Amino acid sequence: MDIASLSSADLNLLPVFQVLLEERSVTRASGRLNLTQPAISRNLARLRDLFNDPLFTRTPKGLIPTPRAEALAVQLHQSLMDLNQLIAPATFMPETASQNFRLATSDYGAQVLLPPVIKRLRVEAPGVNLEIIPWQENLLQELDQEDIDLAICAVENPPAAIHGRGVGSDRFVCVVRDNHPLIEQGLSLESYASCPHALITMGGARKGAIDYLLEEQGLSRRIALRVPHFVAALAIISQSDLVLTVPYGLAISFAEQYQLKMLPFPMEQKGFTYSVIWHERYMKDPAHIWLRQLVFEELTTTLNELNIGYRV
Repeated sequence: MDIASLSSADLNLLPVFQVLLEERSVTRASGRLNLTQPAISRNLARLRDLFNDPLFTRTPKGLIPTPRAEALAVQLHQSLMDLNQLIAPATFMPETASQNFRLATSDYGAQVLLPPVIKRLRVEAPGVNLEIIPWQENLLQELDQEDIDLAICAVENPPAAIHGRGVGSDRFVCVVRDNHPLIEQGLSLESYASCPHALITMGGARKGAIDYLLEEQGLSRRIALRVPHFVAALAIISQSDLVLTVPYGLAISFAEQYQLKMLPFPMEQKGFTYSVIWHERYMKDPAHIWLRQLVFEELTTTLNELNIGYRV
């Protein structure tokens, strides 16, 4: 491609050329383009210089294209259509789309929060494919590099290039196996700190949010087990004397299945917000706008239903 020659050419002449090919009349072309007849004539003269060809001959029946103009006609029409599509606002039709999206979340998100999303995707956009990848803390810094469309997480201070939308709030509760001694004894801050705990790490973190809360009170706890997955941790807890601190939405979703009992978290807490986040490069993409609105609506509904009647 000769960019220099292209940049020096007046591409505004090409729509005039196309209309002249269609109308075969300077008068009719001027009417369609809302230009004067002398302006159309001047543009035609410049077109002849550009293509080094007369392009049209005048006859009693109107303008007749030269062989050169006829040879250009098909390519010109397609090129103008391509340019129009290039600069026209992008659109997204979910019912005919066949795009691939990547969404990062935890196993909790995949098992509890995403089923309604996937059900709706299958109805509204049956040709769209969704890949779920494991959430890790370092992904917050790599959303663009990892080519991830959306992530579902609880995040307080995202990088400047990351945008997000809150979908619902949650708070921590403690879960223990059925018949655990703490069910009868109750759970104080001191007994909580002295119990052996399980910690869901996801990205291999040595501490969780709870540990930092305890440190503010001058306390620490023993982490007897570190597990990278939410649901696996619940299954293990059901067969041990360990205490696990998890979001209420997770606990209420699996307590009956694993025969777990929920106990109040013995500290004042402000709760936390789940967000759908994305990199700014997707901000104006129509397909992405559609996807994140769908995810927002379904997650908002699901989290609201999970937390209705919160009680421990």
